[in-house]
Parts: sequence; C-alpha cells; structure tokens
Amino acid sequence: MSDRSPLTRRATGLAALLMAVALAAAGTVAAQEKEAPKPAFDLTGAWVLNVLSPNGAGTRDVTFVQDGNALTGEIASSMAAGPLTGTIEGDVVTFVATVFMESGTFDVTYRATWVDGELEDGTVDFGSYGSGTFTGHRKETGGEG
Repeated sequence: MSDRSPLTRRATGLAALLMAVALAAAGTVAAQEKEAPKPAFDLTGAWVLNVLSPNGAGTRDVTFVQDGNALTGEIASSMAAGPLTGTIEGDVVTFVATVFMESGTFDVTYRATWVDGELEDGTVDFGSYGSGTFTGHRKETGGEG
C-alpha cells in the first residue's frame, strides 16, 4: 500500500497528464513549423501584372518583398495604390492589396500559381466590384516591363 494520500496520487496523476499534453502540443507546433518549407522561388523585386477586370484590361506595378513564405509590398495602377500582404504555399501565391481610391479604401485579393518564373492562372477578387484574371512577370530592368 502507498504512503501517499488519494489526493496526492490524484495531483501527481494530473500533473503527469498535463505534462504529457504540453509535450504533445510542443511537438505539434514543431511539426507545423516544419510543414511550411521555404518556397523554391523568391518574388522579391519589381513585377508587372496584366489584369483583366470588369473595367477592362490594365496593368499593375507591384513591388514584392518576400521573407520565407510571407509577402509584403506595394501595388499601383493608374487608378489606385496601396500596400499588400500575402503568403506563399507551395507554388500558390496569394496576397491582399489595400488600395486607396477617391471613392474609398478597399481590399483586392490576388491569387496565382508560380510557373517557370511567372505568375499564371491568376484570379482577382474586387469584392462588390466583381472579379477578374491576371498574369504577372518580373519588370525588366532598364526599361518598361
């Protein structure tokens, strides 16, 4: 027979259970961090997006800054400009641009696939203004892109 009281045995069992849960949670976090490998490409730099929107065709000048799987940067067109934030998961690039126009500020969501150094099969969600498509390529240095 044990010299410990039932309360002591329960407290010890509860402490062991809590330790096991904490260790399992730490393992899960470590596994999740390993599941997001660094992309095989780097978008950092100047880009041109060719966009087909409800208002017609146009271009967007984009500057991406990539840090691992995270994107930040700026986007500008003849009608609006603003910051962007996004992510890269595998070969899929997704970012949200918060653009400022005379009519107000709104978010535009871009999503495309990285294919041979370009952004292909892109979709654009303009919210209540509709949707569109786009492709993107790096802006050529020393001239128009």
